[in-house]
Amino acid sequence: MKAFVGDQTALAAANWGGGPTPRSVIRAYAQVKLAALTAAQEYGRTHGGAWDEETWSTLIRVLTAVRDGQHDDLFVVPLAQGGAGTSLNMNLNEAAVFLAAQLGVEIHPLDDVNRHQSTNDTFPTAVTILAYEGLVATETLVIRLQEELVRGEKAWATQVMVGRTELQDALPLTLGQVFAGWAGPFERDRWRLNKLRERVRTVPLGGTAVGTGFGAPPAYVFSAEKHLRSITGLPLARSQNLVDEISHLDKYSELAGGLRQVAENLVHLCQDLLYYTSSAVGELGHPRLQAASSQMPAKTNPVALEYACGLALSVQGEAFKVSQYVQAGRLQLNPYLPFVLESLLAMFSSLEKALEAVTEKVLPGLLVHAGVLEAHLASSQALLNALAPTLGYDRVARLSPLLVQTPPRSLAELKALLVQELGLAPDEAERLVDPLLLAQGRQP
Repeated sequence: MKAFVGDQTALAAANWGGGPTPRSVIRAYAQVKLAALTAAQEYGRTHGGAWDEETWSTLIRVLTAVRDGQHDDLFVVPLAQGGAGTSLNMNLNEAAVFLAAQLGVEIHPLDDVNRHQSTNDTFPTAVTILAYEGLVATETLVIRLQEELVRGEKAWATQVMVGRTELQDALPLTLGQVFAGWAGPFERDRWRLNKLRERVRTVPLGGTAVGTGFGAPPAYVFSAEKHLRSITGLPLARSQNLVDEISHLDKYSELAGGLRQVAENLVHLCQDLLYYTSSAVGELGHPRLQAASSQMPAKTNPVALEYACGLALSVQGEAFKVSQYVQAGRLQLNPYLPFVLESLLAMFSSLEKALEAVTEKVLPGLLVHAGVLEAHLASSQALLNALAPTLGYDRVARLSPLLVQTPPRSLAELKALLVQELGLAPDEAERLVDPLLLAQGRQP
């Protein structure tokens, strides 16, 4: 039978099933404990009740080791749990006691490791650390994707192709303009995510159980906030309304909404690329990343796009769950914060993988089949539509069925058709059929 670090940890493992607790959660919670206990020691030295130097140095030593990942095997509580995170807090408190005992120092899990604290202010503070870090990391990946799309915009600024609406040929545009269209949503995403930093960064540390600060001297509270920023390196700030910060989790619903929006834009991008790289269209080519089939050696599957799209759809499902958890809070505490954290961590992980797949695996190896693009443009209705202001609506409508019956295979054949069917002079047809000019929205 597995030996646990304490009775409460054993009970939690029995109630919720064995962990392991995610490494990132252990690290963040240990950072909160280090900040809180450093502040408690400062307060104790001026107001009485400070730990002796051996006990104090042992506390810091064991919590630093926990933060750095040296004792992850002691943490056996999963995030799916009741109790608003108390099981995680008790596991950490008892782990510190266990490790201190190995060094010959006796400490108490609550009187010492939990001094001036409650689960209700320390665990949400740890969640805020993880939410802020995940937000910044996701923002960085979105910026990288946007920049990669902007590179495509510049690289293909003169490559004209068929623009489509409702899956039907519409008007010509350049592949660079298509890339610019893709870049737009992610430019907005990076703005949205950046704005969320201010909302997410507030913490309830010092509010203790219900936000009143019971058992937490004001001098300790201010010191704990200062040390938290120093230890994490993050611009965290104590909320000015601690009762609200503990009882309401709407900032996480807002964060999940921002992540969901990134996922939605990613699905749109993947679906567009799946269309363009399909055998039916073939204007772009998905890089061959692995064998596509056990039976079809010449087939290339769009595996990275499917992977990214599947992950992005999963993110949207997790965002819905966060919304449900957030609204289910009651009175002065939302007990579903561990579930919120579990969903947020899943969202961050899935978005990281999805964004990296598109940015690093798809876009750099994307093939542009210029010949196919020209052939499709020459045989489509897009160029005819673009000529309507010059030739007139009725003449273009009369010419349209001919393109369906005998599609031109090149722009030269299209120009010859205009000469033959509409009686245009060759030089006039040459002047009119300037795809790049038309793609720029200018009339010949």
